[in-house]
Amino acid sequence: MIAMLSVAAPLGAQTPYERVGLDTTVSIDLFRGDNISDRPQVVVDVTGTAQLGKGWQLFVRPWFRLPRPSSPTATPPPWDAQLYQASLRYEHTGPVSTRVDVGYMPSPLGLGIFDVNPRQNPTIAGHSSYFAPLPPFDTNAVRVPAIAGTYPLAGVVTLSATHWDARAAIANSSPVRISIAGVAANPKATPVFEAGAGVTPVTGLRFGASFAHGAYIKNSELAPGLAPGDRELTLTGLEGEYAFRYTKISGEVIHDTFTIPSGEISATEWFIQATQTITPRWSVAGRQEGTSALILGTRQHLLANELTAAFRINRDILLKASYYARQPYGRLDWDHQAAVQAVFQHRWW
Repeated sequence: MIAMLSVAAPLGAQTPYERVGLDTTVSIDLFRGDNISDRPQVVVDVTGTAQLGKGWQLFVRPWFRLPRPSSPTATPPPWDAQLYQASLRYEHTGPVSTRVDVGYMPSPLGLGIFDVNPRQNPTIAGHSSYFAPLPPFDTNAVRVPAIAGTYPLAGVVTLSATHWDARAAIANSSPVRISIAGVAANPKATPVFEAGAGVTPVTGLRFGASFAHGAYIKNSELAPGLAPGDRELTLTGLEGEYAFRYTKISGEVIHDTFTIPSGEISATEWFIQATQTITPRWSVAGRQEGTSALILGTRQHLLANELTAAFRINRDILLKASYYARQPYGRLDWDHQAAVQAVFQHRWW
């Protein structure tokens, strides 16, 4: 997800341009069909890196978006500007390599966070489960998704060897709350413990597990009249990735337990996606995902499927076309949509 700066010469012999990297992705997409605005969405994703010294790197990632209206009749919204990443990293290689990240960064939980950048997303639409809130289960409290595409303030320690990896983190917000540098609507800061581990039995195959626990809503965020007390989240997850020849398959299952005064609410998010490279220019991809929540004894579902064909015009320009079907919570019928997207990506230095 992060454009890494490759350093071939000793640091003292490098020119300024050999110590920094700048990568830009610009995309424009258009959806047509049921319950969708026919206005385009534009995303500009910029990643800057700087090599500060042996093992030390600085990352800055501003992100800009002109979103499409929320419905065909809604007023077009203005540009949205956010700072997804502003972090410092230290790496040390060895039999057990160590990496320490501090600052605002992609959430250490959830494979879907890596598909936010349009050039890395094998389809066009994002992961619905990462931004669609669950049906209400705590009256007048903040609604949350099963997992969020978030960029919290955090500290992460990662250890890795040939056949295993492990990480532990302290984040200032729950993985079901959106937290981004400088956004006024960020949740109240609360420490949340997050951890994960994985095994790589053979090259290209990895299985992983993740865990998080902490408050997802602070008592001070609750509306007057609600039962007092922090709302707690316990998250467990399983994930897997397999790459062989010209095929890549990945998926995850995440289970949430929300503890509120009236009891416990559970929700499960999952997805599986695959990409097949047919020729150097052509590829196809598919994703199936969903969220299931048991609320007041009723099981409710969010489901989405997408099938995408992609054609690479040249090194910098990629075109995609998709069929997308989505069933929102509380509905039995599906929205059917067609989408096209153009992606420009360039590494400036």
